[in-house]
Amino acid sequence: MKHFNRLFTQKRIFGIFLLVMLVPNIFLCFTEHLPWLFKIAYILIPGALYLLLLNLSRKPGITFWALFPLHFIGAFQLVLLYLFGNSIIASDMFLNMFTTNSGEAIELLDKLAPAVVGVFLLYLPALALAVYSIRRPDSLSPLFQKRAFMMAMILLGSGLLVYTPAHRQAPHRARLDNLYPINVFNNARFAISSWKAAKNYTRTSRDFDYRATSSRDSKEPEVYILVIGETARAGNWGLYGYERNTTPRLSARPEVIHFDDVLTQINATHKSVPLMLCPADALDFNQIYQQKSLITAFKQAGFRTAFISNQLRNGSFTDFFADEADCTLYLMAPKNKPHLHDDAMLPIVDSLLNKGATKQLIVLHTYGSHFNYCERYSDKYRTFTPDRISEIKRKDRQAMINAYDNSIVATDRLLDQIIDRLSRTGKTAAMLYLSDHGEDLLDDDRDRFLHASPVPTYYQLHVPFILWFSPQYEKQFPLEVQQARQQHTTPFDSRVVFHTLLAIGGIETDYRNDSLSLVSPSFHLEKRYYLGERNTPIPVHYIPFADEDRLAFKRHGIEPK
Repeated sequence: MKHFNRLFTQKRIFGIFLLVMLVPNIFLCFTEHLPWLFKIAYILIPGALYLLLLNLSRKPGITFWALFPLHFIGAFQLVLLYLFGNSIIASDMFLNMFTTNSGEAIELLDKLAPAVVGVFLLYLPALALAVYSIRRPDSLSPLFQKRAFMMAMILLGSGLLVYTPAHRQAPHRARLDNLYPINVFNNARFAISSWKAAKNYTRTSRDFDYRATSSRDSKEPEVYILVIGETARAGNWGLYGYERNTTPRLSARPEVIHFDDVLTQINATHKSVPLMLCPADALDFNQIYQQKSLITAFKQAGFRTAFISNQLRNGSFTDFFADEADCTLYLMAPKNKPHLHDDAMLPIVDSLLNKGATKQLIVLHTYGSHFNYCERYSDKYRTFTPDRISEIKRKDRQAMINAYDNSIVATDRLLDQIIDRLSRTGKTAAMLYLSDHGEDLLDDDRDRFLHASPVPTYYQLHVPFILWFSPQYEKQFPLEVQQARQQHTTPFDSRVVFHTLLAIGGIETDYRNDSLSLVSPSFHLEKRYYLGERNTPIPVHYIPFADEDRLAFKRHGIEPK
């Protein structure tokens, strides 16, 4: 114990705390594309700030524990770097913390053991050392605190000295508010304000009115189903040229229209799904706080509406829009299962179709290909094996891909069964399927995994988009079906869902824009946008894609614009 007391003096503990607090800054200097002078400032200026904070108490352990929120952010940042390889914590990452259910989080953390263990080994001993610092009878001397203050001033002055030319060199990247942790706390503040605005949605959207009407005969039976996919990327679909036939049932249906060049507007579910369902888009996301969804438009036009979800409520706009439906149902898995498989929604679809409403809109929110992939299908549909992994490692990548591909096979079967049910109704009917975003699957040397990264990849953006029309629909509206087929290779993004569905259903409203409708001869989309940090619209060709992503786009015949 005496040796321990001599080794860990208050001065040395002070230095250890300073180093621990600087760890995220050091990692970010290697991962971020920053001017080299700004990288120096990235260490010196925050280092000076940490010195000043630690110097507030003569027992540094007191300050270190008081700064626990900063350490939590640091741990979050390091896990993010392990997961995505670069970038600071975006505001959407904070929002994801509130809109991801505990089951999903546990499934993910279980496979991120190295990162989780790493941050525990960094921060838990430091926090324990802080307790030791508080309980030690001695404390920092006034002379040491004076020297620490002087060192902080030297670091701050040096940091500002190199910051000035760095800012001149790259004014958009080399900014004081782009220093960690200032940038992260700014993003957290934006996330909190966005969360508060969402909580006021009921009030801010109360007076919204589509004034929607139907252009069709009120006695003509119609049924339309929108299937919202989850984490399905186009590159792993047989329909899109994948070497494995993961979509055998859809591939056998010549009437199915698949669109080759479709990008999502954002790589996170809590925003990508709502942007499909309402007129707001990446160009002006903030409209969403005043708008209702296409469910309300269909209701006003005389349709019986239903929203069935295989996901749990999460307090996002998806929940607000779901509650507009005449029938809203969230499936609950039994205690011995983490989640129900998506085909559990089919009996509910059968019940809705058999109720005999003349006009129906059904929205199905699936679990699709969300991680953990092997949980998304039953054993009898294990087409590709082995498909079980213990952790995310390149050596287990093939098993992970097998599980992911099996989830696509399950989606193929689900969509085929929905089409079969719609066909048997004999009604004017259509089905539209679109995934909310894609997924990284350790596809290249970057070892990127999952989605919702602050800087998206090709694999997160390119999504499958499918349309199917019943023979009755094609007989009544041949020009609309022909127009959709002509757009087979046209580049577009997920904003078309709202306008296309309204046009397919003959819903008239001032909010319908036929230049964004795939079944309209006036369809025309000049530029695709991505919803960036703090809801900033970014033209797709301005996204700082890595060379690996540009090669992937080229390999799939897609121009990122």
